[in-house]
Amino acid sequence: MCNNVNSTDVFCKAAVSKVHEQALPLLRERLDEYGYMHSCNTAETAEYLAGLYQVDSGEAFIAGLLHDWDRGHARDQLIARARDIGFDITPEVMAAPQILHAHTGAADVRKIFPHLPDSVITAIRHHTVGSRDMSDLDKVVYIADMIEPSRSSEAVTMLRDVVGVVDLDTLFLQAYQATVMHLVKNRKVMHFDTTRVWNALIMKEMDEQ
Repeated sequence: MCNNVNSTDVFCKAAVSKVHEQALPLLRERLDEYGYMHSCNTAETAEYLAGLYQVDSGEAFIAGLLHDWDRGHARDQLIARARDIGFDITPEVMAAPQILHAHTGAADVRKIFPHLPDSVITAIRHHTVGSRDMSDLDKVVYIADMIEPSRSSEAVTMLRDVVGVVDLDTLFLQAYQATVMHLVKNRKVMHFDTTRVWNALIMKEMDEQ
């Protein structure tokens, strides 16, 4: 597991291997067994998607590997860390603090791995709520997080079935739609940025029709 490091893209194989070697023991300490497995699966799935959709596979692998860097922290610790980096702690955030790990994790990864490309840090930051200006790398990591092999749901199966069949923007729209539907179905609080991202995606689709 987590040994599939084959990148020859811009973020070169040697750089990927070095970060990979440094990160694995740290992830073992920070995450439980499932979290560690999920991070490795997401890295390999992101690398695969990157190859299909002409995205840098080295950056995709590392962003996928490190995307849940702070996922193991407790609620109060996440909130405290988020306040330290200046994140706005709204009532919506207090009701769904799990989204904070993307922001606090990105900030911590930046400190620990200072030579990582900004694009990798941004992909980590955007893997939960997303952004209205998602890069292709951001989309790949977001999707990989949803469809890696340990995930199981009807929505995930449907997404896997269209990987490589539809373009990346369409795949991301379908993935984000699945997230929104999950939140509504399970009566979960929706961060206001989720609504903004969804509206931006739909408005773009309308403009292209």
